[in-house]
Amino acid sequence: MDVGSVLGKVGRAVVGVGRLVHAVVTAPTTGTEYDAHSRIDTLAEKIGSEVPQELRDRAWGLVLDALYWVPQEIEQLVEEHQGADDEETGDPSAAY
Repeated sequence: MDVGSVLGKVGRAVVGVGRLVHAVVTAPTTGTEYDAHSRIDTLAEKIGSEVPQELRDRAWGLVLDALYWVPQEIEQLVEEHQGADDEETGDPSAAY
């Protein structure tokens, strides 16, 4: 087998994976309050049953780190939505 063809196939595979990852990362995520509660319950169960006692505080720290930026992302989402609404209605007060 030719090294060039192998590298070409690997390169095409990497590009395909890159496109898939980009599509997944940029796709809007939706969920419900129930989904969020369910996910937190699942994490709590996993931490409670699979994480050794001496590591549980660190595991919950990972959860808190992951949630750190969520309030700011929610604010940004709301601001973008309000901006889009203001542009649609032509509200001149939105510029001030």
